[in-house]
Amino acid sequence: MKRKVTWKETSVDWTEKTNAMLPKLTHKELLKLTKARCIPPLLPRFYKGQAGGRVCIIGGCEDYTGAPYFSANATALMGCDLTHVICDKGAATVIKSYSPNLMVHPYLRPTSSSSFNEYFEKIKGLLQRIHVVVIGPGLGRDQEMLVSVKRIIKFILEEHKGMVPIVIDADGLYLVSQDEETRDLLKQFPKGRIILTPNVVEFKRIHDVLKKDGPNDEETTGSVIAKRLNCIVVQKGREDQIFTPDSNSVILSNNCEGSFKRVGGQGDTLSGTIACMLAFSRTRYDFKVCTPEEEEKLGHQDVKMEWLDYVALSCYAGCSVTRECARLAFKETGRAMQTTDLNDRVGQVFAKLFPL
Repeated sequence: MKRKVTWKETSVDWTEKTNAMLPKLTHKELLKLTKARCIPPLLPRFYKGQAGGRVCIIGGCEDYTGAPYFSANATALMGCDLTHVICDKGAATVIKSYSPNLMVHPYLRPTSSSSFNEYFEKIKGLLQRIHVVVIGPGLGRDQEMLVSVKRIIKFILEEHKGMVPIVIDADGLYLVSQDEETRDLLKQFPKGRIILTPNVVEFKRIHDVLKKDGPNDEETTGSVIAKRLNCIVVQKGREDQIFTPDSNSVILSNNCEGSFKRVGGQGDTLSGTIACMLAFSRTRYDFKVCTPEEEEKLGHQDVKMEWLDYVALSCYAGCSVTRECARLAFKETGRAMQTTDLNDRVGQVFAKLFPL
């Protein structure tokens, strides 16, 4: 029978700063630390939304209804208590037809008989209860939709002091690359409250515009974007690389096996898994739902963690879940693999990587 190795018996110096410690951990150690410090336990005293969190996906237009669904469904399957979608009126009924588990609100673009101000009051009321926001899946590039999203970002910054984390993906990243005012808003958020998840094309688009905005920097790593926009960058690729504004290099890399087949909604699944992990992390770091005794029982209280550490671990966990879902889906379906094959496995994979 193998003796269980404790954290104290590893080669890692747990007294050093966590952001310097994280890169030294193995994949298994990172998952163990994430489970112990980021994921809330399931306790009978918790009420709905308290420990599992509340996430809102903002996106979805008449042309693109799958993307917000895949992001929201991944969030729900990870264990989020309440998952909302704010979308265009033309997308709402379609998204609702995909699943009765999601709460869908057609508030993003005004109709001919209403103004956005009328809808925005409803959006503000909903955001008062939300712990994490995802912006971009299926958003499209309609000017009215992009203006609506920019107004939402400004509201979170001004009314919530930027404390509600925002994961920005897809056409949300397009807005960042095209609109200087949006970039200026992102810079004002507290560190670790904005998370960008660009693919290679989106990354280059943002990096190029930032080179024009500021000093010419030949470096092309995510640290440039992370520092200049004061955000976390999850640079997707053959290896997912995570950058923070305080680091000059990659703080975490995830090269777990994934799929040889790429599907369009894999990035949407990733945005949802990261969002749920951030909601979990907020329950532990911001809201302190666990008592000191419960925290001690969960373990690793000797590891001092700041919010940036929680975010880095949350992003790493989201990448791990998404990659494993892709691996399993490809193993079973091969070239026939579709986004649903990957997305539907999120709950199964989360339970495998973070067992109760």
